[in-house]
Amino acid sequence: MSREVPRPPLELPETEPLVAPPSFEADLAKIGVTLDETKIAIVGDYLARLLAANQLLNLTPIRSADEAWTRHALDALSLVPHLAHLGDGAAVMDVGSGGGVPGIVLAIARPDLEFLLVEATQKKAHFLEEVASALGLSNVEVAPERAEELAATDLAGSFDAVTARAVAPIERLLPWTAPFAAPGGRLLFIKGQKAPDELKAAKQAMKRLGVKHVETRLGPTGRVVVLEVG
Repeated sequence: MSREVPRPPLELPETEPLVAPPSFEADLAKIGVTLDETKIAIVGDYLARLLAANQLLNLTPIRSADEAWTRHALDALSLVPHLAHLGDGAAVMDVGSGGGVPGIVLAIARPDLEFLLVEATQKKAHFLEEVASALGLSNVEVAPERAEELAATDLAGSFDAVTARAVAPIERLLPWTAPFAAPGGRLLFIKGQKAPDELKAAKQAMKRLGVKHVETRLGPTGRVVVLEVG
């Protein structure tokens, strides 16, 4: 899946990993997720690097550690139960990865899965490459390209799940994600309060692309929309 482009290393500030808030494990339990201490520590390392890099690269509007644990870590990890059916080596694509949510966090939680993070903005793609390397995530590769262009390559139809968060309304997001899912593959979107309205607006696009709505679940800060590609 490699689409890496050689680049000079980013000169990012030194950071100390963020420590999870006392309620974090209980919050994980509420969304049906269990992480060991090592993985939680790596998530804290990632969040610290994200916030530090944000000062230079404008990766996220979130500035505080507490918000990062909730709006980044918990939001991303709310997708973990929807990946539970995937076995070792299954392929997951994250479209519009930005600063790495949910892709990087999911790769920490599920080191047995292979992740391709698609991010067309070059400075963000560069950060993703650097942070994945720094965290030792050998299951992550980065495609610094547009999803529309990748859909015409051999990546089409080759992923067991495709994820996206805060990229676009569902109607616009479907053509950027559905082509990559294998038959029976899932599309997992982290959406806001307007998810039901977006689903209604996307009915024709879903029909055209052979996508059906499986369920919508409440997440830590919004909703998780689960779709299946026929």
